[in-house]
Amino acid sequence: MSRLQRKDEHLRQSLSMAPREADFADISFIHNCLPNLDFNEVKAETKIMGRTFRSPLFLNAVTGGTLRAKKVNEALAGVAAELELPMAVGSQMAALESRSALESFTVVRQNNPAGAIWANIGSYADAAMAKEAIEMVSADAIQIHLNVPQELFMKGGDRSFKGILERVASIVESVEVPVIAKEVGFGVAAEQAEQLLHAGVKALDIGGRGGTNFLYIESRSSGRRLNRPLLNWGLPTALSLLETAPVVKGRADLFAAGGVNTAMAAAKSLAIGACAVGMAGMPVYLLLKWGRKALVSKLRAIERDLQAIMLMVGASSIAELQQVPLVITGRSAEWMQRRGMDPDHYARRASLNGQV
Repeated sequence: MSRLQRKDEHLRQSLSMAPREADFADISFIHNCLPNLDFNEVKAETKIMGRTFRSPLFLNAVTGGTLRAKKVNEALAGVAAELELPMAVGSQMAALESRSALESFTVVRQNNPAGAIWANIGSYADAAMAKEAIEMVSADAIQIHLNVPQELFMKGGDRSFKGILERVASIVESVEVPVIAKEVGFGVAAEQAEQLLHAGVKALDIGGRGGTNFLYIESRSSGRRLNRPLLNWGLPTALSLLETAPVVKGRADLFAAGGVNTAMAAAKSLAIGACAVGMAGMPVYLLLKWGRKALVSKLRAIERDLQAIMLMVGASSIAELQQVPLVITGRSAEWMQRRGMDPDHYARRASLNGQV
């Protein structure tokens, strides 16, 4: 299967499967019955790589390279412009290899001239390729995606992953926009977060297990059956956030992604320490199945519900949300303890307005 055929196959698979949701069941808010807030006072605006946005949501990398991908990117760019959300394009390798694929990416900037657009390239890329990808869409930042398991089980995928960190550092030094290290569904652990920050990335998109399962997609595309332990490979989104938040705090931006498709999952992600929430599979599914209006309506509903959750825990801002208590139990608490983290730290913290 060619690279371009694979892009359309991914879109077909996205439409055939209802979006998955990350499991945040072990993480609970404590209801605040005396929030002393007005709904209109609650603001979920956030700062992403130095730029302020009215919402913490963004449209994460999806696709590009084919006629169908162009139509998807054109529609997503329109949604991003209407809702003033950042948007990342899919891997631009197809356009670097063939100019025929170029328009499927440039259409994003054409339909969102003033918006925040992020380029996207694989960890195999060198600095020259990254610069070309950035120029292609006049990008405000660039994602470097990390997808080792997907490549290993992709027919014709990469088998050597030496030098990834060195290439990331080289790109950071060579480009003039912030670099985002992005997992595609297998999560990031504390140790690798530290290495990526040391390489100079300005943001970390943890892309945990819980959203689009690329091992499942690649196994179906190749006709190779994978057993369940392999299909479930990776760090769940909630655990990856708990792993990386203490490492990233104050040093870079942390993005939650990987099945974070509800206001509650978004709120818990932000409370753990993320400053933004990326959505990919769910927006594409709604767009292809029900159309642009349905997607806009869904995203607005998530934003409203997020405000409601913030009010119910007594937080008027994301900064305050990151100070309210979180009770972490079950497997997540056990994982944290085995990894040398204290789940009680979250349970005993107090909100900025003094209400617990």
